[in-house]
Amino acid sequence: MIKLRSAVAERLNRLQEVKSPVYPIGEMLEKLMSLDDARWGMYAFSRDPVEGKFSIGEKRVYAQKANACGHEEAVCLKSNGGGYTPEDIAGKLGAAIVEKNAPAGGGHVIFAQYEETGTVILFKDCLDQLDRIRQGYPDVPFPNREEVRSILLYHELFHHIEHKKKNSIYTQTEKVELWKKPFSNRSRILALSEIAAMAFAREMAGAGYSPFILDVLLVYAYNREAASALYEEILDMEER
Repeated sequence: MIKLRSAVAERLNRLQEVKSPVYPIGEMLEKLMSLDDARWGMYAFSRDPVEGKFSIGEKRVYAQKANACGHEEAVCLKSNGGGYTPEDIAGKLGAAIVEKNAPAGGGHVIFAQYEETGTVILFKDCLDQLDRIRQGYPDVPFPNREEVRSILLYHELFHHIEHKKKNSIYTQTEKVELWKKPFSNRSRILALSEIAAMAFAREMAGAGYSPFILDVLLVYAYNREAASALYEEILDMEER
């Protein structure tokens, strides 16, 4: 059984010890919601181990193709009729959704994960934490609980689609040469999977913003300093 921690959780774990000024959550959300897909594509690539293999222009092309891949998979599913809730989509895909309060042990905060057995696990604690933050800022236009829940589930369900279509879907077949011949080693580009999963989740949920904002928002629910550090990193990347 292979368990994959969400990229969001991995970032939180790296940033938990960072000391940073705390930005107002409303200010952060307003700025993050204004960023376009090209900016978020650069952000996704900054997390990829093979990021240094590509120029900015190449990253932009890759991100456009990954966004198109995720969007097209969502449109294809919706064109088949029936319901479009995460539970409906899981049924169509032959996947299962399991909800748990929080991951057991390990000291890691995990929001959702996909297991290649076909199971998507949602840890409800992140939604509960976000509810508590939301109550403290009644004037901030937070995404509602159900929308965030759906985005997390759709994101992981896209990874199930990838697993089923691993020999044909763009995010799995597109690779980069790491070493020159005769020692050829072609590697997947992990950023493509994350970009496409976000595009899929956005289309399925009908969200008016990039789901990448949840990287900061959900981290903020646990650690405001870590969320602010991540926010600074994103803005610095935008300026560059």
